[in-house]
Amino acid sequence: MDSAAIVTSFKQREAFNETKFHAWLDQGGFEEFWGRLGGLPDVAGKDVFDFGCGRGAMAQRLMEAGARSVRGIDLNPVTVNFAERKVASQWGGRVEFICGDIRHFVSARAGIPKADIVVSSDTMEHVMDLPDTLRAVVEVCKPGGDIYIGFSPLWHSPFGHHKLIASKVPWIHLGRGNQAFLDRLRKERGTAPDTIQQRGFNGATPADFRAALAGLPVEIVSARRNCATSPLKRAAMQALGCASIVPALEKYVTIGLYWHLHVPLSPKQSNGQSKTRSTGTSHPAIATRH
Repeated sequence: MDSAAIVTSFKQREAFNETKFHAWLDQGGFEEFWGRLGGLPDVAGKDVFDFGCGRGAMAQRLMEAGARSVRGIDLNPVTVNFAERKVASQWGGRVEFICGDIRHFVSARAGIPKADIVVSSDTMEHVMDLPDTLRAVVEVCKPGGDIYIGFSPLWHSPFGHHKLIASKVPWIHLGRGNQAFLDRLRKERGTAPDTIQQRGFNGATPADFRAALAGLPVEIVSARRNCATSPLKRAAMQALGCASIVPALEKYVTIGLYWHLHVPLSPKQSNGQSKTRSTGTSHPAIATRH
């Protein structure tokens, strides 16, 4: 590829990332995320860790809200490089973005200052090693700190394919052991991997996420599912949430999970169980099903 083509490719990629960055902010992604968790916590003067930071839009808003610093980590070098240029450059060394695996980050940088608040938005449904990754997420939070994790849609939910295929038929992607999704993807885009994991979906169920959380040194402050801020979406989410009490249906009707976890000052105070069962909009806390 000649230099002119490289420049053109970079400009196109940069324009795409700019569009995505501003779309999340302008369409209320920040407010929607925190609304599903019960509201933005007080971040003033706090050090925040953003797992799955993407293009840095979350970090930008947190800094504007008064955070002392934000450190973000993501596996995608393109979005991390964009975040460095777009966001980190504005804040005089108070914002840092790292391209890498949080598990390796924790093991390689023992003794680094831990965060007061850890946040993760729409990332956990793509994580392949849930137990070790969630353990690393807890590890970067200081004792007495809080962790906010929210993600949707889960793979088995009506549109868990993240609209990668052009279908409005719910659950169609699950046909023939997920092969329906792969075949449709191949037909529409000309290529497809052999498994959904190779396309970035872990296929995990609510039970899998609960199992990964069990035993970690955290208290479950609140565990919500199928949250929405608009009245119409809230009604639809509540209807699906009612069906989730049936174990066989739970994974098919759970669209999103939203956790507020607290890391106690003493590990002996916690065993991954809920002490405050704030149920959110539609269903008992996740911890009631450990």
